[in-house]
Order: sequence, then structure tokens, then C-alpha cells
Amino acid sequence: AHDRDIEFFIDPMDVDETNLVVEIANVHNTFETEQAIPEKDSYRYSKLYAEAKTYTSSGAVVDNTSLTTANILEWFDDQMEKMDDEGVPSEGRILYVTPSINKMLKQAEGLTRNIDVNSNNGKIDRRVYSLDDVEITKVPSGRMKTKYDFTNGCVPAHDAKQINMILIHPSCQVTRSKYVYMKLFTPG
Repeated sequence: AHDRDIEFFIDPMDVDETNLVVEIANVHNTFETEQAIPEKDSYRYSKLYAEAKTYTSSGAVVDNTSLTTANILEWFDDQMEKMDDEGVPSEGRILYVTPSINKMLKQAEGLTRNIDVNSNNGKIDRRVYSLDDVEITKVPSGRMKTKYDFTNGCVPAHDAKQINMILIHPSCQVTRSKYVYMKLFTPG
């Protein structure tokens, strides 16, 4: 349901001096990291939101609970219970979160931390990678909006709302790039 076509014009001198390799690799890498990957993420998350709103019988739920450090773990446990009741496999669940929700999880009431200073190498790591075997993946908040305008690049729609997190099992969604290729034309 989403298609893109793009052309890059590369200076023939750069192509000649690097024998095609460095220039094409740099252009492709920059395009992927700065344009294609953020756009795919934005499309994927907004599409999941739209599908959840449209097909409520699918088991997807849009939850507008106001989360705090005091209630986020209880909310999480409630969601795990619902997924367990629905028969969603517990292995492989992923929680995509914005940086603000990730910070909230790190500061959640009810978590206990111990720091062993006897074997301390001078580094303290407070990151949370998973919670009850659910992988936590941090996503920039700009990529987690309810709607985007893909007319010229990828920008949030004027009526887009923020998605704070998506709890999902990968088996319920598949994202494929059906047709991707790069073609190089000789300079001239």
C-alpha cells in the first residue's frame, strides 16, 4: 500500500575518482539511515494504529490510559494477562516505546535495583532492555504518530496524535519490501 521511487545524481568526477564503489555506498547508506528506515518505521507504526482502530474484532486494542511511574507496571501486567488469555505466545513479545515511556519504565515504582560497587568498573548501566521477557525497543517519538503525509517525504499529518507504545507479537504483522533495487546509469 506504499510505494516510493527516487533518483540520485552523482558527480561524474566522484564516480571516476572512487571507481563507483565509495560514492554509491555512501549515498545508499545515507539514504537508508536518514530517509528510508525512518519512513518505513513511521508507515509501519501508523498502519498498525489504523488497523487496530478499524478492525477491533482482531484483538487489537487502542488504550488511552494515562500512565505514570506509579501505574505503568500494573498497566503492563494487565496487558500481559490479556495477551495470555488471548493465547498470544509469551516468547517474542515486543514493546515499542518512545523515549519518554522508556524513561518512565526506568523510574517505575516497584522496581528494585542493586548496584555492586565492589566489582564496579566505573560504569553504571540503568538501561531496561526487557521486562518479564518482553523485549523493549526504543523508537524516536517522531516515528510513532497516528497518521503521516507521505506526499513529499514523511511528515506527521496535521491531525496526527502521539503513539506512546505498541505492545505486539511479531506473528500478527509482517512487513515486507516487495520490490527494492538500485540501478546505476553510466555518467554522461
